[in-house]
Amino acid sequence: MSNYLFLALIFGFLCQGCINKDCDFDGVKYEFELLASLSPAKDTFRIGDTILISSSFSDDVFEVNSQRTYNLVNFRFHPGTGMYKIDTFPAIDDGLQFFEVYISPEYSYQRVGEELLGQYNYENGVYSLAFKLVPREPGLYYLEQGSALFPVDEWQDFPGKCKYISSDARVTLNGGSDNNIGLLSDSPDPHYNAWILSDPDDLFYKFGGYCFYVVE
Repeated sequence: MSNYLFLALIFGFLCQGCINKDCDFDGVKYEFELLASLSPAKDTFRIGDTILISSSFSDDVFEVNSQRTYNLVNFRFHPGTGMYKIDTFPAIDDGLQFFEVYISPEYSYQRVGEELLGQYNYENGVYSLAFKLVPREPGLYYLEQGSALFPVDEWQDFPGKCKYISSDARVTLNGGSDNNIGLLSDSPDPHYNAWILSDPDDLFYKFGGYCFYVVE
């Protein structure tokens, strides 16, 4: 055995003890779980009803792939709200036009194009966001209350972060209830009645999906 190969083997053996065991988990990204709620949690609303979407959680945030909790201070999660009117083909992407939107001035959250975008408030170790939607047009609607770190903030640093792993986030809406996912089958658009239903966890639940009717 050459001296070079012998030294390489010794170096490799010694470096095994240098590997951070916390970086060895199933996933190419951190996937932080954010909690939100939609209330009242009904499958049918009437024109003029008030729908409250709120989110409040500690800065000790659970990460799905490593099954660990990380302390994320002033982390930029980039929450976003999309609303789609899905009783037509093709569906109408700007479903927010059929709602009145009420957001308190204390929140940095606003209409940008077809979505609501902004940031959570962060105070005393707690992230928070809340706003109200009032429907004014009947139909079948699909709401997403998600979070998007890619591409601007996926490499934010935090205690315990592994160097070569980026970050993402998912939103668990209403404690992981079914959120009327079956109503997607009523849409004539195959994006909703087939594609999303082909992988509900990745295409519906991780984006804080919720489906509902509005009637007169």
